[in-house]
Amino acid sequence: MNLAESWVEDVPSAPVGAAFHDEAEEVDEVDEEKDGCGGVGWQQYVLAKHGTSNKMLHELAREIRGVERCRGKRLTHAQYKAIFDRWEAASRPFLRTGNDYFTEFLAKLDCVTVPKGETLKAAYERAKLKSPPAIILMHPNKDVHLFASLCRELKEMAGDQPFMLCQLSVAKLLFGHSHHRNVSNWIKVLKTLGLLKVAEQWKQGRSARYFYVEQASQIGCQ
Repeated sequence: MNLAESWVEDVPSAPVGAAFHDEAEEVDEVDEEKDGCGGVGWQQYVLAKHGTSNKMLHELAREIRGVERCRGKRLTHAQYKAIFDRWEAASRPFLRTGNDYFTEFLAKLDCVTVPKGETLKAAYERAKLKSPPAIILMHPNKDVHLFASLCRELKEMAGDQPFMLCQLSVAKLLFGHSHHRNVSNWIKVLKTLGLLKVAEQWKQGRSARYFYVEQASQIGCQ
C-alpha cells in the first residue's frame, strides 16, 4: 500500500511535543529557520533513478506531515517551497523536462493519510485497548469487533481524509490470515452496518479508500 503508502513500515510514533523548551531545543529551532526546511530530512527522498518521482514525492510528503505532527503545527508555505527547491535541484538528473513537479508535490501533501511515524500496526495496538463501536457488538466474531475498532483508529489518523485499507496487509500482518477473503467480508459487514463508506474504489495498483462513519448510537454510548 502507499502508508508511501506502505502499511508494512513499523516506525514508533513520535511524541506530540514537549511542554517546555530548553536551550538546546531553541538552538535547533534557529538551525531549522536557517535551513528553511523546518527540520524535514528531504535528502533521503532525492531521486536515484528515472521513473521514481511519484513514489519519492509521496514519501517526502509523508515525511513532512510526520514532522508537522511532531511539532504540533504546519510548516509555512515558504518552507514547503524551500524543501521542494532543494529536492528538485538534487533530483534534476532524473526529472523529465517540462513536467510540473511542484504541483505534484503540493498535491501529494494534500493526499497524505498516514504521516511518517504512524503505522497500521500502531493503530491496531491502540484499537485492541479500546471498546469496539457499539453497533458491531451484535456480531459474534471478536475479530470483526477489533477490525471495526481498527477502522475507527485509522479514521482518527487520517483526519478529514479517507483512509486506505490494504486487505492483504491487514489480513497477514495483523490477523495472521493467509488470504484477504475474511477482511474483504468484514469490510462488507461494516458497510452494511453503516460504519464504512467507500470514498474511492479499488483499482490496479491502488487500494480502496474509505470513510469511517460515526454512529449516533455509538456517540451516545461513549
